[in-house]
Amino acid sequence: MLPFTYHSIFYIFMNSFLYSQPVLDLITIATEYCKQVEQTEGEERNHFIDVMRGILPMIYLKMSLLGDVPEIPGFNEGKLTEADKYSDQPVLCTISENLADIYQVLRELVETFREGFEEPMQVALFEAVEKFKLYWGQTLLNALRALHDAQFGGNYQE
Repeated sequence: MLPFTYHSIFYIFMNSFLYSQPVLDLITIATEYCKQVEQTEGEERNHFIDVMRGILPMIYLKMSLLGDVPEIPGFNEGKLTEADKYSDQPVLCTISENLADIYQVLRELVETFREGFEEPMQVALFEAVEKFKLYWGQTLLNALRALHDAQFGGNYQE
């Protein structure tokens, strides 16, 4: 009889994957993104645009480098309140909506990792990757394009 079952090998793999450098890099940049979005009040417009133009490509890269994350059964309760989900001070209409959508996914992921329970972390990582592939990856690119135009194209008004 083998000392390991499929489930124990899968569990060992997922635990090592959760603490792998690509995942830790993603959580680090996601935390920084959330912090920057939360601290936008009173910030100079051009500085905020510069910061977002630097962070968004890193998030896209880190998500892309994760590859396929195995799905495990489970469900995570939402961690965000209504106050966390919507800003009443948009930077620019479409940009702020896109940034808010990205923020919601990443904040849920960061908060789940902050709690430190491995099964919810696995579920949250899988959900974030799947949502990235289906929706918010394109939303991130749309926001980046709009931020580029706001900085260099002059198509947007303050």
